Amino acid sequence: MLSFESWGHHDEAQHLKYYMHLSSTSAPIISTSSSITSSASASSPSASSASPPLDLEAIEKRISELEAKQLKSPQTPGRRGVADPNVRRVYDAVKSNKQYSSVWKWVPKDYYKWDLPKRASQLNCTVPQLCKGMLMENKSWKDTSSPKLNARFYLVVVQYCSSIDAKRLESEVRTLLPAKERLGAKDYSFSVAKESDSDSLTGFKHNSVSPLGMLTDIPVIVDRAISELERPFFYMGGGHVDLKLGMSVMDFLKGGATFVLDIGVGGK
Repeated sequence: MLSFESWGHHDEAQHLKYYMHLSSTSAPIISTSSSITSSASASSPSASSASPPLDLEAIEKRISELEAKQLKSPQTPGRRGVADPNVRRVYDAVKSNKQYSSVWKWVPKDYYKWDLPKRASQLNCTVPQLCKGMLMENKSWKDTSSPKLNARFYLVVVQYCSSIDAKRLESEVRTLLPAKERLGAKDYSFSVAKESDSDSLTGFKHNSVSPLGMLTDIPVIVDRAISELERPFFYMGGGHVDLKLGMSVMDFLKGGATFVLDIGVGGK
């Protein structure tokens, strides 16, 4: 549970974000990694002369500070989450990565019996923002000296409304290696890993898999469609079947994804 002080930080951060959103209608914001620039609207010269330009970098810095204070409030996933070693690993990874946009939400026991629109309603998001992590294995794997560029296992994050295109995944992963080291197409044959391998390598059971806090160092692939979400925020497994972890796409790409590849089909 958040403290009163933390709720104050959260409230101020949300107001600042809303202020930046409003300003973007007249001053487009272009973000590249950590830098933000803006261009004043040419249609309202009187407005720009009447008020000083927004210091967007200062506002963004203040938001980061407030979200950092919010995250430091004790037991963010709740007592139930902190007591669970799997959830604790995820939380520790989020904290270590400084992914301050993180949101933890417990869902009812029958959550996975619901259709996708009802799940999205429960989490107050859209269906395309519902995502999952799946361990994929290259059954034709050939060992090389590039453990991330040519791994036997990859944790793939994809939308629930999408599916993994195995052939596209094989093609995309194959091109990760430099041309001179590239293996033949016959050395790639991806399929969903055995549940026992997923359990032991990730440390998470079915429907609780998180790309953060895994037991082993498995490279993470996020489908490009997630990086292009209209609302740049999504939900994934939180380490427990009844716990979902929400996070901004930018935060996740900063500390959760190894590669962004075009491997999904049917997404939105």
